[in-house]
Amino acid sequence: MRKITLVLFAGLFVGALTGQEIEEMQAKSKIAGTPHNLSTAKTEMINGEVLTDYSLCRSCHVPNKATAVEPLWYREGSIARFELNKKLSAPDSHIHPLDPGSRNCLSCHDGSMARTFPHRGDPKDAQVNLTAPEVPAPANYNMHLFNFPASGAEISRPSESSALILTSENEVGCITCHDPHNNEQGNFLRVSDEGSTICLECHHMQNWELSTHGNPQNPLHAGLEEMACLQCHEIHMLPTNAKLLRADENTLCLNCHDGQSDDDTEIPSIHNLEEVFEKPFTHPIRINPNVTGVGYGSETETPWNFGLADDRFVRCGDCHNPHAVTSEDITPVLDGSLAFVKGVDAIGFNKDQVDYEYEVCYKCHGQNQNVKSGNDVARLLSVGNRSFHPIENVGNAAYVPSLKSGWSEQSLITCSDCHGNDDKYGPQGPHGSSVAHILKAPYSDFPFAPIDDQALCFECHDQRIITGDSGFKFHSLHIERAGYSCSACHNPHGSIDSPGLLDLNQAHITAVAGVKIVESHEAGHGSCTLQCHDVKHRSEVY
Repeated sequence: MRKITLVLFAGLFVGALTGQEIEEMQAKSKIAGTPHNLSTAKTEMINGEVLTDYSLCRSCHVPNKATAVEPLWYREGSIARFELNKKLSAPDSHIHPLDPGSRNCLSCHDGSMARTFPHRGDPKDAQVNLTAPEVPAPANYNMHLFNFPASGAEISRPSESSALILTSENEVGCITCHDPHNNEQGNFLRVSDEGSTICLECHHMQNWELSTHGNPQNPLHAGLEEMACLQCHEIHMLPTNAKLLRADENTLCLNCHDGQSDDDTEIPSIHNLEEVFEKPFTHPIRINPNVTGVGYGSETETPWNFGLADDRFVRCGDCHNPHAVTSEDITPVLDGSLAFVKGVDAIGFNKDQVDYEYEVCYKCHGQNQNVKSGNDVARLLSVGNRSFHPIENVGNAAYVPSLKSGWSEQSLITCSDCHGNDDKYGPQGPHGSSVAHILKAPYSDFPFAPIDDQALCFECHDQRIITGDSGFKFHSLHIERAGYSCSACHNPHGSIDSPGLLDLNQAHITAVAGVKIVESHEAGHGSCTLQCHDVKHRSEVY
């Protein structure tokens, strides 16, 4: 009789539940076969219904009438900062308080009862901070528990149809990505992490689907698409770098872009950029301390604030958007490696997305430069000048007879046509060179130099035509007989008040009777009044 009564009660109980409640019970029963089942509970099928021994819940929860250390939880937080049901204050803007629900998870996942967040500093795999090995990252920096930025440009709340859920305060917590009762996706994830699918529920990076990192076309990099975000980011790391990077930005990039694989999980680049950065003249990626808030995605401190910058340094993310970079050129004057990068236009205004390569360079070398005042290149390349190399727009010279085949007076050039690796078979781009000013070929800054030291100019200008006096009838006299260099008379970027890129500000060019000027009457012909190489020219015609 007692057995019949119990069965009847169970039937009445199940019958009293709504379909939704049964569905929730069935969903929660999925915990039975997961690592979160720390009991000997069993799940059975009776009359087609799933019945679970919910004593397994007691691993984390206690019945309402039982005495608990914390409400409905068996275990008190083992670390004070994870104290349950207490909102933690953030000592600075870089540390995000953990919501009570997440601290419930961390009461076990603190390394004593369950697996904890990974930690840096493992002696077997020590991290080297490229910019400052002696500077430790602040604890909990940019921890992956935060509110959403107001801009929402590349990160926003998951859609209503998403399986991800936010905390009661509309923030990200452990339960956003993890369902502690369901391990069907592995790691108790609510959405599969295959190809970082779960990350893309909130993160919407520009050009990611077409980028080299998100959709590699080279078969050697096939594993990169599967690793995706995890190749660079450590989701749970404590303490962590800015943007949850596995290492500081420059070190992280060179871990892969060093032409070799350091471990089984790394997908190496075929280009050895680390070797290029060992050359005598490079962009300064190694000279400054571990400064935060810069590089890709920065909305606060930058090395190109208006006026002089506080310090000189370069992060890979200053020139490259790692989520958008592609091997395909965007336009003839914008390489795919610069896709969707922020920049500065010709007159010094910030741009959310560059259209020309020079707008990336002008972040540091423009009117809001990261150099000494007055040395900005934009001042010399301005289309308002008397003459200029055609970076911002086509040149104003109607006739340039020395141009090699493939170039014309209507051509545009880029900064990297001159600045870049001096090894034409190595990785390209203005990362480093054995030639001063990160130039791709020799170019002498001194007034006197052999003709071989002018090789950079002869990449575009025909040496035979120049020394044959086709454009300027005294070229051969100055170059071959007197031994002058191109820089003795010309500025490679431009001239504010003289034609033909002539630079009259040099010490060996002085005035005659207070006058120092070059006039252009027609292509290749004009007059000059000045003193040079101890010879006075008074309105001398050429």
